[in-house]
Amino acid sequence: MTSLTIAEIPSGIWNFTPYFTLPTDRSGLTVGDYLKQRDIIWRFGDDPSADVRVYKEENFRNGLVSIRRLKNEYQKRIEKKPYINLNGEAQENSKIAYSLADPERTFSIAPGKKFKRLYFPSLWSDPQCGEWEERLDRVCWIGRPLPERVRLAKKISGMGIGIDIYSREPWPLPEWKGFAGNEIEVSRRYRYRIVFENSLKNCYHSEKLFNSIRSGCMTFYLSDPELVLPHLEGAFVPYSEGILREREDMSQDVMHALGKVMYSDRWTVYSFRNFFDIIIDFLRAS
Repeated sequence: MTSLTIAEIPSGIWNFTPYFTLPTDRSGLTVGDYLKQRDIIWRFGDDPSADVRVYKEENFRNGLVSIRRLKNEYQKRIEKKPYINLNGEAQENSKIAYSLADPERTFSIAPGKKFKRLYFPSLWSDPQCGEWEERLDRVCWIGRPLPERVRLAKKISGMGIGIDIYSREPWPLPEWKGFAGNEIEVSRRYRYRIVFENSLKNCYHSEKLFNSIRSGCMTFYLSDPELVLPHLEGAFVPYSEGILREREDMSQDVMHALGKVMYSDRWTVYSFRNFFDIIIDFLRAS
């Protein structure tokens, strides 16, 4: 197989070079070494000699189109070099990028019915299911204080359920405990966690749910009702008041399913190997 030179086009929010020292999966093989095995030369920056390009779409403040965006669109339409778009934003927050994107070349965390699915990469970690009973019998919530989240947190607290909230930005609630410097370590103190996605539209699915699962929490998930995640079947529960109240009765089954995900290949949908395989396989076929 001939080598493939990939140019990762810079963006303001996402840079893949820090990934290169991380393990692709549980094997310990680093991303950098894995790329070498696959005969990939990865360059950060717009290298004219590269065979293909990787574009990372970004949000535009106040709806303005940046010089970078204009240059990128010119390259895609005029230079005709093979490329792939990766969009890590909700569609409602990145309307320009989605309106200009070619569905045949775009992978997104909010694909709707038009684009291909993108999964953010994460590391495997031991969920420590055996220590679950020793954790705090409380609900952990890590996320920004969006209005609908604040309303739900007030409702949960009013139900008499213990909840601790973490974020860099303060919540207007006494349950706010400050910033969670290490999301996984903080989550592992708790039996339960709520994950409320930034968007409940277009099948948006970020890294939040998997981070909760790999922390070993019984997770109550709020997302687009049309989102389907068969690889995580049973390892989380859709949020509802009734399920939250009955959490202790359901916890054993959920934790058993969580262990089956984390100690099998089902988790690898979120691995760095899968993330780069999707990019490489698509670009080799372009």
